[in-house]
Formats: sequence, structure tokens, C-alpha cells
Amino acid sequence: MRFRWITGGITLLVIIVTAVAFSQNASEKAAGLTSQMPVVDTNAGLGGNQLLQRFLVEDFESAGEWSSFMPRDYGVTMAMLREGGPMKVTNDANKYVLGVKTEFMKRDWGWMTITPPKPIKIPGITKALNVWVVGRNYKHKMLIILRDFLGRMKFVDVEKLIWTGWKMVTIQIPLTIEQDNYKITEERGITFLGFRIDFDPEDILGTPFYIYFDYLTADTDVFTEVNQNPDDMWDNW
Repeated sequence: MRFRWITGGITLLVIIVTAVAFSQNASEKAAGLTSQMPVVDTNAGLGGNQLLQRFLVEDFESAGEWSSFMPRDYGVTMAMLREGGPMKVTNDANKYVLGVKTEFMKRDWGWMTITPPKPIKIPGITKALNVWVVGRNYKHKMLIILRDFLGRMKFVDVEKLIWTGWKMVTIQIPLTIEQDNYKITEERGITFLGFRIDFDPEDILGTPFYIYFDYLTADTDVFTEVNQNPDDMWDNW
């Protein structure tokens, strides 16, 4: 009886030590993977063949490099760095936002795009994007512009800007946007290309339209990237 108790204890100890070692190894791999894009928060652990992490995609501290565009027939728009931000994410390291001002030439179904200086590749399989946006109770509709892993441009509807002040908007990435192929690992995921605003002519007034963005993050599954064999070859040459 005592022999069985000792054997069971040794087995349990081996299981615990193995689990701890595996967890540390996975964490070290995740840290190496995210060196180019810092991890903001880990919202899920290993399990079910998923490793969900929240990445900071853009904090807009260099928002002056962003640009906005709309056809001249509709109006004039400009993007610039502005001081401020939502209280929940504003600190000494994050004290600026992207501000966009638009003046309309006519009342019409116009649109504008707001784009970063270069496309932003997001690692892993993106489940959702989160961004803080200021609304002014307009019926204008916000969209995001993405590129899938095959290089095709996609537009994803977000929602109408019918709220006041800062709000964190969460955009679920639909399954219709292809992000991977079981034969390919290096080009998995999507690329963020920018925002688009579709204007409602009923809400185009004589005053300028303002919108602000801050702290864009992505919830992504990086299980495949973390668990790729360290001696595997990279098909990116």
C-alpha cells in the first residue's frame, strides 16, 4: 500500500514538472515571436490548439505619418497628430491620437480613407481588432480595409458612428476573409490597410466633420507560429 502511494506521488510530481517546463517553453517562444510587435495582454493560454494573444498594432504616437484621402468632388480632408485620448489607455507612453478633419463640398454619398504610412502585417490568425474611436452621433458608417493572405483587398463593415465621445470598437474578423492555408505558414494572417468612412448625405452639414482614433489592437491566434518546429525551413526566400 505504501509502495503504491509513493509511486503515485512520484508520477504526479513528474506530471507537474513537465507541465511547468512546457508552459515556460511556450512563453519563451511567444516572447521571441512578438519581438517586432509588443504583446499588450495575453487573454488565453494553451489549449484547444489555440494560443490567443492581444497585440498592439498602432498607438498613433506617430500619427502625423498617417494620411487621409477623399475625392475632391466631395470635399477636402486632412489627418494630423493631436494630443489627448481615452482615459483608460492614456499615459506618459500614449498621449497622442490620430485626428481627421473633413470639409464637404456638396451633400452626397461620399467616402474617405485613412491609411498608415505603410501596410501593417498582423502575425497569426486575427480573431478581432479593437480600436478607440470618437463619435459625434453621425450616421456615417465606419469600415476597415484589410488584405487577406492571398493579397486581395477586403472591406469589413464596423458600425455607424452613432455615439458621443470615446468608445472602444471591436471588429470581429469574418470567416469569409481567408487568412491561411494548411500548406503555408509564413504568409498566414491579414494585413491592416486602414479605415474607410462612408458618408450619409443626410448628416453632411455646413460644419466640418471630425473623427479621432487611438490604440488599435488585435486579438490573434499564434499557436502555429509558437509551435513550429525550430529546425523547420522558412519558405520566404
